[in-house]
Amino acid sequence: MKRAFFPKLFFWLHVRHVRRHPGRAVAVVLGVAIGAAVFTSVRLAMRASLDSFSRSMDAVTGAADRVVIRPGDFVPEEWVARLLARDEVASAAPFLSAYVQDEDQRSSPFLLIGIDPFLDASFRTWSRAGDSRAGWDLVTRPFTLLMTEKLARLLDRSVGDEIRLRHPRGTAAFRIAGILDKEGTGALEGGLAAVADIATFQEFTGLSGWVDRIDLKLRHPGSSRDIEALRRLLPRDLVLERPGSGKAAGQGLLRAYAANLSVLSFVSLFVGMFLIYSLVALNAASRRRETAVLLSLGATSRSVFLLFVTEGLFYGLLGWFLALPLGLPLVRWMVEGVGRTVSVLFVRVAPEDLVLSPWELAVSLVGTLVVSALAAVQPAAEAMKVSPKEAMALSAGRERHGDAGRGPVVPALALIASVWGLSRLPPAGGTAYGGYAATFALFVGFSLLSPYVLRRLGRSSAPALKRVFGPAAYLAGRSVARSGTRVAVSVGSLLTAVALFVALTIMVHSFRNTVNAWVHQTVSGDLFASPRLNEMNRHRNIFSSDQVALLKALASRADLVPFRRFYLQYRNLPYQFEVTDFAAWFPHSGYLWVEGDPASARRSLLEGTGCVVSEVFANKIGLSVGERFRDRIAGVELDLPIVGVIRDYRSQGGVVFFSLPRFREMRLAAGLLTQDEEWSGVRFFVREDRADRAGVLNRIKRTLVEKFGDRVSFIEGNELRDRILRIFDETFAITFVLLFIALVVAALGIATTLAVSVLERSVELNTLSALGGSAAQIRSMIGWEAALLVAAGEVLGLLCGLALSVLLVYGINRQSFGWTFIYEVNGATFLWALPLIFGAALAASFPVVRLALRQSPAALLREL
Repeated sequence: MKRAFFPKLFFWLHVRHVRRHPGRAVAVVLGVAIGAAVFTSVRLAMRASLDSFSRSMDAVTGAADRVVIRPGDFVPEEWVARLLARDEVASAAPFLSAYVQDEDQRSSPFLLIGIDPFLDASFRTWSRAGDSRAGWDLVTRPFTLLMTEKLARLLDRSVGDEIRLRHPRGTAAFRIAGILDKEGTGALEGGLAAVADIATFQEFTGLSGWVDRIDLKLRHPGSSRDIEALRRLLPRDLVLERPGSGKAAGQGLLRAYAANLSVLSFVSLFVGMFLIYSLVALNAASRRRETAVLLSLGATSRSVFLLFVTEGLFYGLLGWFLALPLGLPLVRWMVEGVGRTVSVLFVRVAPEDLVLSPWELAVSLVGTLVVSALAAVQPAAEAMKVSPKEAMALSAGRERHGDAGRGPVVPALALIASVWGLSRLPPAGGTAYGGYAATFALFVGFSLLSPYVLRRLGRSSAPALKRVFGPAAYLAGRSVARSGTRVAVSVGSLLTAVALFVALTIMVHSFRNTVNAWVHQTVSGDLFASPRLNEMNRHRNIFSSDQVALLKALASRADLVPFRRFYLQYRNLPYQFEVTDFAAWFPHSGYLWVEGDPASARRSLLEGTGCVVSEVFANKIGLSVGERFRDRIAGVELDLPIVGVIRDYRSQGGVVFFSLPRFREMRLAAGLLTQDEEWSGVRFFVREDRADRAGVLNRIKRTLVEKFGDRVSFIEGNELRDRILRIFDETFAITFVLLFIALVVAALGIATTLAVSVLERSVELNTLSALGGSAAQIRSMIGWEAALLVAAGEVLGLLCGLALSVLLVYGINRQSFGWTFIYEVNGATFLWALPLIFGAALAASFPVVRLALRQSPAALLREL
């Protein structure tokens, strides 16, 4: 066949047919469009969050070749001059940052950065081009700052205005000297940042003589000899590393979350594949005569195959183009929702303007077209088998039933059996590709099993249906038994959506119940207090000596449990090292143990002879009970046996727990203790013998406010635990929206399949009418067919969902995030949800029933 003739033939065979039956095509294109819109929206939303985080990290990192840090502590500022004196170093600049808030709280907390404008010039561009006066003002006028345009707008301030900022060390007035360069550092934190001279920053925060890190530019960046010379120069508690290590760790967390959301959103597109299959299969069956004519005129089987595959691509392309306007409102909601979830769970991002990434659009287009082509392959292969002799048959356009056979049972069972092996494959780059492959194998395996199940269901149920509900139900059962692969594949769309619903419901229920147990067992306490904004500032601030003295005095009213937390990295994994006074904590709280002997582990923690690690840390690093944890933290060399693994659901990496008194002794012995007690937070437990618990808490809070004002933040334990659970519920809101869309597409698939079945069996149905069957009986038969199809989809979906839930809880979540949950099935949810899904899917088929008997039996029978 000549290539130039192919488009004309495609128009003659397919496009004209669409114009004669637009309803079928519209339903399929709409289903594909919904799936493509969801998939594209999720991809664009995650891209916006990733880009926001990457731009912010790049702006902070600047042009540094290496950075000097002190894990868990600040770097002495004197090392800036010492490093500048080295021949290996071309330039060096100190860097400090902290989250602060305006006194009027017009904006959320924003990032304040302290720099030396002269030394930092070779690393970053801060002021707008031509605005050198603003940078000069930072040096010559104390308590001035540069601010992003977005932040100035939120605060309703302009250049020359004054603004009062809050920090745990106090409140101070700053004058706005200029606006940050929008294309460079103005992208920091999504436009919520300000810059001050480092001397001003140190005075404001009480960090004179200390910096977060020192950025270095090397004369020979590729020289390993120079790098080793600098490492030998530094003391053991200072580390020379590549810049942006936090960027890689943050991107890893985001990519794992993005992969999970992308797979979930792809299900809607995957379900849409069944719609394309149904329509292409119908068209291939109803155009057997035209196909036979083509073959008799010399067309090759390959050309016929390409014609029907191209039809699938045609519907996919139409659906994708419709998805663009359809997805615009959705993608804006997704960007906001995903950005908020990412900021709460992983890293702070502030995605702003929606950018239609060409790469993400290309991924969406290719994904849609690949799915559409795959959906059309089997019907196209069937069309290749048409004999040219059928061109002479008058009724070749009617599909032949009875193709259900046994179905591909062996391949289906093989795919289902492969799930365990695939799920055991190790993750690559923090992404559970093996788990996702296992999920796909599970869906495809159960879908391939559906023809056999429908055949068995129809044959076994038909006699019982006849006895109980009459001939119409019996005929429906027989029709389902010989319904064919196409109807079975549409059942596959419903079972996929139901399986996802079952699996996610079990996972979310298990997750929430485990998190609920964790927050009440481990995140226990009646009142939590810490320096202001300490959570956002990664617990870098500690209580001052006078604050510690007052907190100790308050211990007469309630039991006091101090702790200190460090945010670190271990083999590129972000983790928190938390030291706690276990002697005060264990009487009130405990851990959810995964490994180790709880009694022995508690003794080790009390004595300071061992540590416990979170399940995330153990799974991501590969350490377990009996192995050793080694790291240098805040100048202290640690080499501790791991005595237990516990559940902990902090989303920013793993956690290691150790004794606060023992860590203090180590700091004291090393001469590193800056004050008698170094606490970054405390918990109060009201004693059980106190009847006036609320009164005790109110007196403690009133004392904190009177003595410290806004320099100390506090929150009641119940409120904190409710907030954690509320964040959990909000996190899964997006998940259930995607799930609802998948169910809608699946219901559309069932309705489309029934419509196709009714249209292609119109002569058969009207023959029944001509033989005496009433319209009510025939419509009842179609309704029973719908009920059997939906029931089969739900039962298979339930079985598939139970298997998928185990895979999610113990496989994908463990590989992606490092945690597992206590598996628990909420039977009450399924008792109302599955009948509701059944009713909704059945209701979607009601309009189809009216398609039957639209024409008189005589008119249709004359076609035979």
